[in-house]
Amino acid sequence: MSTQGGDDAMLVENARLRARIEELERRLAEAAPPQATPPQATPAPTSEPRVPFEAVFELLPMPVFVYRTDGVVAAVNQITCTWYKTPREYLVGKYNVLEDPETISKGFADGFLRALAGEVVTLPAIPYVIKHETNEDLGRVCWLEVTYLPLREGTEVKFVVALLRDVSAHREAEAQQRRSAALLQSIIENAPLLIYAVDAEGRFTVANRQVEAALGLSRGEVLGHRPNAFVPEDMAARFAAQDREAMASSAPVVVEDRLELPDGTHVFITTKFALRDDDGKVTGVCGISADITERVRAEEQNLRLQEQMFRVREETLRSISTPLLPIATGVLVVPLVGKMTRERADLVIEALLHGISSQQARIAILDVTGMPEAGPEVTDALIRAARSVRLLGAEIVITGVRPSVAQSLVQLEADLGGIVTLGTLERGVAYALSRRSHRGAAP
Repeated sequence: MSTQGGDDAMLVENARLRARIEELERRLAEAAPPQATPPQATPAPTSEPRVPFEAVFELLPMPVFVYRTDGVVAAVNQITCTWYKTPREYLVGKYNVLEDPETISKGFADGFLRALAGEVVTLPAIPYVIKHETNEDLGRVCWLEVTYLPLREGTEVKFVVALLRDVSAHREAEAQQRRSAALLQSIIENAPLLIYAVDAEGRFTVANRQVEAALGLSRGEVLGHRPNAFVPEDMAARFAAQDREAMASSAPVVVEDRLELPDGTHVFITTKFALRDDDGKVTGVCGISADITERVRAEEQNLRLQEQMFRVREETLRSISTPLLPIATGVLVVPLVGKMTRERADLVIEALLHGISSQQARIAILDVTGMPEAGPEVTDALIRAARSVRLLGAEIVITGVRPSVAQSLVQLEADLGGIVTLGTLERGVAYALSRRSHRGAAP
């Protein structure tokens, strides 16, 4: 009985434990997050748009040939047809780069074969005659630069692509540049001028053969050196100062220099101006010098001749304006013609005194018949001449005195003591000759 009671108690306990377990399971179920929906397969992403390579090929801005391995054209883009002025059907499937004599002779076929072997080849610019399939007159000559590209499938080259570039304009520009450079060089070399350039440090960068001849040095001995290697230090310093002035100025600088060269002194007229790069930065100075030695010498000689001519003219004018006419031993006649000035009066007196002294004249006749005016210059000249002649111990005779001259002498209250005045030159000459005779007869 007691056993039975023990079993019953065990059953009750088991029932209680089962109830407790169920309660715990219920609570766990309530506390757990909701179960996620089983994952579904992600749809495959939409495929990328297909690149229209054929359209890209047609739009390329340069002629493009696609060759089969046998050299026959498989495809060309639209600009190729336009460029060659040839319909597509005249090229595709017909033109063979390996059979064209010109492409073979110019090396295009060789470039194709090298690309067929797997090499990327860019040929140098080559002159090529682009022929027209139906009209030879429409052909043209151009310079082509061609790049050949191998087009592979796996490791095997299936096609060769040729990219063409017309470099005719570039070549012409280069040729024009070369012609311009050659022309400029010819001008520099053959100009009768010293043309040279120095850098910012004063070292020669350009020197033509006139510079070589002037310095007596080869171009190799000049280039890269400063002027102080060839000329005295003071002269080199003057050149450097001129260069600095030219580099600091927006306008050319013009100077004149005298240089001592191996063959003597030379005179140069020099123009210097700054050299600038594309950014406007001063990089040096260019000088152009003209040898004007002969011209300067000619000018100096001409100046000397002018001075001599001036002196001769002055002497001639003096002799004309103050003629001394010896009419007999010891007798001089000075005929005065024209207007009298203070300067001319001085010349007359100087010439008169010199003539009296050199010819030992005792009588001097001043003939004023040819002087139409009787201003103060005339009367002053006559009085001064008379006084000067008396100081030399000679006698003066004035002839041809007009009334106006006489009146002026009276108004000036001039001291005419010892001066003989006569109306005409003939009377004056007769007087002088008679005076000479009397003096000759005196014991």
